[in-house]
Amino acid sequence: MAGLLLRRLRDLVFILLIVGTMMFFIVRLMPGDPAIAILGPTARPADVDALRESMGLTGSLWTQYLSWLGNVVQGDFGASITFHAPVVGVVLDHFVPTLTLALISTVISFAVAVLITFWNAVSPRNPVARVVAQISGLGMAIPDFWIALILVLVFAVTLRWFPSSGYADLFTDPVAAVPMLVLPVLCLVIGQSALFTLTLRESVLGELPQTYLRTARVKGLPERQVMLRHVLPNALMPLVTQLGSNFAMMIGGIVIIESIFVIPGLGSLLMGAVFTRDFPLVQGVTLFVALMFVLVNLLVDLSYALLDPKVRVF
Repeated sequence: MAGLLLRRLRDLVFILLIVGTMMFFIVRLMPGDPAIAILGPTARPADVDALRESMGLTGSLWTQYLSWLGNVVQGDFGASITFHAPVVGVVLDHFVPTLTLALISTVISFAVAVLITFWNAVSPRNPVARVVAQISGLGMAIPDFWIALILVLVFAVTLRWFPSSGYADLFTDPVAAVPMLVLPVLCLVIGQSALFTLTLRESVLGELPQTYLRTARVKGLPERQVMLRHVLPNALMPLVTQLGSNFAMMIGGIVIIESIFVIPGLGSLLMGAVFTRDFPLVQGVTLFVALMFVLVNLLVDLSYALLDPKVRVF
């Protein structure tokens, strides 16, 4: 286990270095002068030069990179030109809405997938269970933005049950936050639960013919106990892998959902930083998303040993 942690920490350093270096040069390939884009074409040359110097855009590209890398090593990611605040603080403020959406939708989707698969395995001849399992593929085929627009049209515009946009902190004002989270969370749950259900269903079908299950049934165990004690723990391994990678991608990849429901998360923050050419903020968000991706995958690797005693990482 200690060896795994050391290897992951080593990989974390290399990944952050590669991602940060790539983003540093990519954002500087964007057309136009970011200082002029921020101040406007009518700004005075002295103001443009001062802003370019504050953004670290003076000197050669190599000098700029070494200066940026030295500051990052010391924990200084610069200040956001748009928010006039340190990049770390801005990123953490916008991380909470994204984490709330990703965490709630992932937990609900996982529970729905387990319940549907368990129901279908215990009652394979139940027509309702079979229909629910078969239509899971439909949830993966429908784009998230289309589901979001339909949910807004039906539940916000027509029925007026929930607000069409907005965000409130779930921990500080849960009464106002819950109605605002229903539609975006439901939109994410539809696609995720379909993916998780198909993944878990295929894994369960692979476990059902195993010999140890016939032995458990011969001993007189009810089918529900066979599923809960033997099938599901072994079948969860592929789902945990899928869950971890999907959750990590959601941290920086739900831009459309955040845009439709006007949620101030990391996705909308990154898009705004790109449009305004806020170089320090673009680099800070990218590094933070890469950090989250590595940490989530580390948790997935550690969970293998808990789910399957046969798996041991030294």
